[in-house]
Amino acid sequence: MPIARLILLSLIPLVLNAQAKYAGELFELPGDARSVAMGGTGVSSTHQAATGFFNPALVAQPILPSLMLAHREQFGGVVSADLAAISFGHSSTLAFQLGLLRRGVDDIPDTRKALDDHDGDGELDDDERLLLDKIGSFNQREWGILLSMARRDQIGWQWGASVKLLGHWLADELGLGMGFDLGVWRELGHALSLGLMIQDITTTQVYWSTGRWATTAPRITSGIRGDFILPLVRRRVAIEGELTTRLDGRRLEQSFGLGQLSFLHRLGLELALNENLRIRAGTTTVYPFSLGVGLGFSSFAVDYAYINDTSAQVFEPTHQITLTLYLEALRAFLGNQ
Repeated sequence: MPIARLILLSLIPLVLNAQAKYAGELFELPGDARSVAMGGTGVSSTHQAATGFFNPALVAQPILPSLMLAHREQFGGVVSADLAAISFGHSSTLAFQLGLLRRGVDDIPDTRKALDDHDGDGELDDDERLLLDKIGSFNQREWGILLSMARRDQIGWQWGASVKLLGHWLADELGLGMGFDLGVWRELGHALSLGLMIQDITTTQVYWSTGRWATTAPRITSGIRGDFILPLVRRRVAIEGELTTRLDGRRLEQSFGLGQLSFLHRLGLELALNENLRIRAGTTTVYPFSLGVGLGFSSFAVDYAYINDTSAQVFEPTHQITLTLYLEALRAFLGNQ
């Protein structure tokens, strides 16, 4: 078994004991490859059918009805994640999006019944061993459903809200939870826009079949986006910066901390080489750099992102690919065949 897999799987018991902090982590996954390539940014820009995962207020933007499918491989394929999201378009006042997330780890070694426990203390002592023929395996699965709604008011502000449902299966245990997100967005002028999202605004409560409750504290993400034309090459460039504030104490992945607050930064850049091709780069507290490319056409778009954490060579790079289908254009194309 590769050392990266051993390290990752050894963290499973720690995750079980830290659900209060990480119970709602599934919904922190960047929804599409564009965001992954740009350091995980997205609170101040649209992401087609996945926009609700970043800021439900932006669902009210003129997003084309579309279907998005995404797949992500982390740690050499040990962890896989999938996303499916659909944008229904919008009326004059309201817009809706629906998203589905899945993340899983397969074939986790189960040593709970394999200990040759001489003294019955439940711990592996120096004179004890694991019986290899009694080592089994189990899977870990997380599923999430997100429904987002947004509207634009008369003075230029957009606001939106999301309800999310979470199911977490770990070996024989099941956890179920529900949470709410709230977002706002506004154009500032001079090609700038501002986004703000409060996740788990009422806390997200996860109830486990063991009888234990886990609570995810609210976190606040604010960001600003600028769209500019580079004067020499006459190419459009977008720059996004974000800061997430967490209220549940210090974390390993924080940029800096203040008392019980921890802060995480993100920065992303996108350069449009022409109408169809875009290249992207980003950085964040979690990983030092990311790269990506996007191809967009009238009926569909394909985006790819690559992350290589050079500070932790034991883990293999992360890859994510996203396919977006624009439903009206696809319907017109099929109707002409």
